[in-house]
Amino acid sequence: MNKARIHNIPGVRNFRDMGGYTSKGGGTLAHGRLFRSGHFAEVDAATAEQIALHNITTVVDFRSAPEKERMRVTWHEPWQPRYVENPIGGNAAAWIKDLFERVANAPFPADELYAQFILAFQTIPIANADGLKKLFDVLVDDDDGGAALFHCTAGKDRTGIAGALIMTALDMPEDAIFADFLLTNEAVDLKARAVEAAKQVAEKTGRDVSPEAVYPLIGVEPDFLKAAFAVMAEEYGSVDKYLTNAMGLTTERRDTLRARLLGG
Repeated sequence: MNKARIHNIPGVRNFRDMGGYTSKGGGTLAHGRLFRSGHFAEVDAATAEQIALHNITTVVDFRSAPEKERMRVTWHEPWQPRYVENPIGGNAAAWIKDLFERVANAPFPADELYAQFILAFQTIPIANADGLKKLFDVLVDDDDGGAALFHCTAGKDRTGIAGALIMTALDMPEDAIFADFLLTNEAVDLKARAVEAAKQVAEKTGRDVSPEAVYPLIGVEPDFLKAAFAVMAEEYGSVDKYLTNAMGLTTERRDTLRARLLGG
């Protein structure tokens, strides 16, 4: 099974071309058509030139208004994509702040952190179905011949669910869907980033924190995506019915999506 291409883009975490996976029907997700990433607030003019080489003409941003305020994006020439604001829930900042406050008087609650991410993955597909559907509407209805990119802040949770749904709609095998989801852990150098994050948490809370305890802040676990798929099946009867009824992917629209993204 091929993996998506991880690109080292200065100032952008988790930037990758999702092409390379082969569907159950034999079509391959073509390189250069669909990308996913973290935010672009740290992109400068030189980096914009590098990104422009990928012909990304549409960017769908899942971040909330406060996230965009904290991490403002400036679009530099020659990269001037069509920007689609599409805020959906899932920003962990509020409950992480609460977690930090409680850590001041108790050991770091790693189990609670893990459980909170499970809850987030159970909540996003149902509470934010309209936002996820908007991404599919862009992919199906607004094909301008260029590539599309979708992102949130870290490019792992909201973006991870969206990527898994797109791959499911393209009839990718389950192992490929989970492989792409877990590729975040390689794209962001999970172990190194966890050491940095644990140090930052320890400095803020005055408590010793192990890198393993903060993994959910940096990376992803198979159980996260399993939780998202399980709630879709519970609420709609199956993930396929969720795609049809919540994402608006009729047979015709699903065929259009495959035609745009899959090669022979």
